[in-house]
Amino acid sequence: MKIVFLHGIGDGDPAAGWLEGLNRGLVRDRFEPIDQADTCAPRYASFLSTDGISAKLPATTYKAGDETTGRREFERRQARVRRVLGLDPVSSTVGFHRVPEQVLDPTRQAALRFVNRFDLPQVRRYVGSEAVRGAVLRRILDQIPATGEIMLIGHSLGSVIAIDLLDHLPAEVHVRRFITIGSPANAKVLHEGSERLLKKFPYRRVDDWTNFLNIGDHVTGGRGLGATFTAAQDFRIEVGLLEHSAAAYLGHESATRLIADLLYPTKVVALRSSAVAVRLTDSEASALLVLHYAQLVARCIKDKDRATRYRSALDMTRDNVAARLAEQAAAEGRPPAPELMALQGGEMPALPQRWDLSRAVNALVALAVTNVVEPFEIDVARAPLDALPEIAEALGFRRDAGEKIGRAITEVQQSVDRRGGVPWGRVLTVAAGVALVAAGPVGLAVAAPASVFGAAAITGGLAAFGPGGMVGGLALLGGLASTGAAVAATGVAGSSDVDHVIPDAVTLVLRVATEYARKLLDLEYDEQLWYLLANAEIQLSGQINHLSAFSDPKSAKITQLTAARTTVTRLMAFLIEKGLAPRALDCAESTAPDDSERLPVEA
Repeated sequence: MKIVFLHGIGDGDPAAGWLEGLNRGLVRDRFEPIDQADTCAPRYASFLSTDGISAKLPATTYKAGDETTGRREFERRQARVRRVLGLDPVSSTVGFHRVPEQVLDPTRQAALRFVNRFDLPQVRRYVGSEAVRGAVLRRILDQIPATGEIMLIGHSLGSVIAIDLLDHLPAEVHVRRFITIGSPANAKVLHEGSERLLKKFPYRRVDDWTNFLNIGDHVTGGRGLGATFTAAQDFRIEVGLLEHSAAAYLGHESATRLIADLLYPTKVVALRSSAVAVRLTDSEASALLVLHYAQLVARCIKDKDRATRYRSALDMTRDNVAARLAEQAAAEGRPPAPELMALQGGEMPALPQRWDLSRAVNALVALAVTNVVEPFEIDVARAPLDALPEIAEALGFRRDAGEKIGRAITEVQQSVDRRGGVPWGRVLTVAAGVALVAAGPVGLAVAAPASVFGAAAITGGLAAFGPGGMVGGLALLGGLASTGAAVAATGVAGSSDVDHVIPDAVTLVLRVATEYARKLLDLEYDEQLWYLLANAEIQLSGQINHLSAFSDPKSAKITQLTAARTTVTRLMAFLIEKGLAPRALDCAESTAPDDSERLPVEA
C-alpha cells in the first residue's frame, strides 16, 4: 500500500521533511520507519506560482448513486477511528483556547494577517481556477498508482487538493485512510468553493477521513473541516503555537497512531482461544443482554427505514462494546471468554442464562425504557415493549413474563400521563439526556449517553451490583451521571434513611413499574416504596412552598417541581389502586373509628 502525500505551499518539500517527522514519531512509538520507496509525493509547486498553466479537469470517476448504505458503513468506520485515537472529535470552532487571555487577541490578529498575506492567495488561486486545478490534478494522477490501495495525506493547501482529487482517482484505486492536516479551513474561498471541489463524498471509495488541526495553527484559524465537508471528522492536537509544518503534525502521537494502525495492525486485538474455559464477567454478561435485547427491538420495528437505521446504529454500538470489553479483559490480564471472541469476530454469541426471574424483571424494565443506540434518536414506537416477550424467552422464562412486564410499564405510564402513548424511549433518554438503568430491587442508577470510553474509570466497581446488574452492562456505554446516583447509593447500601435524598420523578416512575411487574409475576415486591414516594412528596412540597413566597408563580423551577409532585402523587394513587401500598396502611384505615365513634373535643 502506497502512502500518497500532497504538499502545501512552498517548494514542494523536496527533502521529504514530512516523512522525516512521521518516521520520528513512529520510531518513538516503537514502530518501524517507512521506507521512502513506499511513498509517493508528487510536486506541483510551480503550477501554483506560474502564469499560463492550464489543463482540462480530469474525468470524474466516481458515480454517486444511493449512498445511504455507503454512508452508514462509513460512519461505522469513523467510529473505529475514534476508538483507535481514544479521543472525541472537536465540538466547537474555537482554536486558540489554550493561549493566555492577555495575548489571545494580538496572537489571533497577527495569525490571520499572516494567513491573508501568505496562504490564502494560493488557496484562492487553486479553488478559483479550473485550469490550474486541472493541471495540478493531472500532474498528481500521472504519478500515483493506477490500481490498489493507498493512504492519502494532504497538508495545508495539499489537503484542499486531496479533497478535490477524491472523485477523480482511478476507478481501481481505494483510499484505505484519508488524513488531512493543517487544512486552511478558515479560508473564505474554501467555504464558497466547496461545491467545486467535491459535490458528493465518495463513501464507497474512501474508508475514513480524519482531519487534524493544531490548536495554535495560524493557517487553520482553529477551525475544522466538518462544517464544510460532512464526511470529515475533526480532531484537535497540540504541536505548538503558530506551528504548521507537516513534520510537526505527522510526528504527533495521534497522527502516528492512526497511520501505524493501518500499516502495522496490532496483533493484540486478534484474540486467541484458550484451552481453559473462561466465564463471562457480570459486566460482560449484562452487555450481551443489552445487545440481544436491542437486536430484538430492531426486529419489532414496523417501519422498514427506521428498522434499517436502527440496525446500523446498533452495529456501531456493538463494535464499541466489543472493543471496550476486549480492552478491559486485556487490562485485567485475563483471557477472553469464548462469547467475547465471537463478539469481536462480528457474531452475536448466545445469551447466558444466569438471571433468575427476580433480577430479570429489574433489568428488563430498565431496558424497555432505555435508548440503547444513544446518541442516535430513532422513533421505534412500541418495539421495545413488543420485544419483551422475546427477550424473556431468550432468558429461559415464559413469554408471558415479558408480556406482564410490558403491561406494568404501560399501566404506570398511563397513570402518570393521563393522555397515554408517551414514547418513553425518547422522553427519558433524549429529553432528560440520560438512560435509566435498574441497579437492583432497592435502587436505581442513571447512565449518561453512550460513550465507549466514558466508563473506564468506574467499570471496575460495577460488579458489586451482582450478576445481571444492568449498571454493569450499560456502564460500558456511558459513565454514571449525578442524577439519581444518590438514590442508588442509598438503596444498594440498604439504608432506610432517605430523608436527605429527593429522588427524581423519573427514577420513581421506574421503581413503581419494576415493583408492579414483580407483583404481577407473583414475586416479592418492596412495600417500602410507598414511604420513599411519601418522603419525596413532603420534600417537593416543602421546596414549592418555600420558593413560592418570592418567586414568580410560573417560574421554571416551580413549574418543574410542581410537575414532579404531580407525578409522585399519581404514583402513590397507583400504588393504592394496585395493592402495592404497605399492608399497615390498610389495617390502619380499617381500624380507624368513624365519625360517630369519635369523642367530642372539649372547647
